[in-house]
Amino acid sequence: MSQNQKMLKIMSFVELFMAVAMAAWTGMSFMFANTSPGLLLSICSLVCALLDLYLGVWGIGVANRPSRGLGIYYVGITWLAVVLSAVSVVVYVFIGGLAIPAIANLAVAAVYLYCARRVRFEELR
Repeated sequence: MSQNQKMLKIMSFVELFMAVAMAAWTGMSFMFANTSPGLLLSICSLVCALLDLYLGVWGIGVANRPSRGLGIYYVGITWLAVVLSAVSVVVYVFIGGLAIPAIANLAVAAVYLYCARRVRFEELR
């Protein structure tokens, strides 16, 4: 197992942790969402939590067998997670919510994307 695969596996476990943290944050957001912007914040958190869960599970498999990471679905979902995390940060900032969990999720998703790209490029060589 190469260094890139080890980093991807570590980031996959961090993504799973972020999925649990974002799910808890989503639960709190849904409880206190009494306006439509609050509901929008909750939906952004929910989508980020689901993408984190998907990437965490899928990334462990890619770290073990890098040929799984060459599929277009995996590439698309990793980019989608980063883009939606960035959108979530923007929505949180403009609506006035607490943006710290969204910013942390964006940072983790960006590092995960970097590690996943390194493993894919290593497999392509």
